[in-house]
Amino acid sequence: MLMCIQSSPKLNEIIACQMYCFRDLTKWPKLNRLSQAQCQFFERLIHEHHLDSSAVSEAVYQLGIIHFRYAQYGLKPHFLDIWRQHFEELLEKLKFENSDEKSLFLEASRVLTRFLAETMNLAYSRCQQEAAIKAKEQTNDSLMETTPVIDSK
Repeated sequence: MLMCIQSSPKLNEIIACQMYCFRDLTKWPKLNRLSQAQCQFFERLIHEHHLDSSAVSEAVYQLGIIHFRYAQYGLKPHFLDIWRQHFEELLEKLKFENSDEKSLFLEASRVLTRFLAETMNLAYSRCQQEAAIKAKEQTNDSLMETTPVIDSK
């Protein structure tokens, strides 16, 4: 997450809900909780769901819905691509005794993180569409309430 914030300082504002954090980010409890939540999410996908495609799809889609709630603070889907890029960079730094095993691990991780980003983007996009429809309906309803009824007698 620190690498993501360095790449896009706007993330700091979003995570802080529009109140930019100026202190040492490595000691920011909220950032630590987010990092722990990411770790727990991956553990759940792997250990509880056993990477079952339907269970993973549902969990990731729900996470995309949660991320949409931060759109009001400026979160955009492309931040997931920034996260994915930095996550993959970190994974590449891992040491393996067997280079073939490392290659397989990295490829599997890339497939998973691409799927995560794409599915979360899909959920985010659908939430945007639903919000736009709801806003349009509310606008139409309020117009109907304020439009005077003309008596034709």
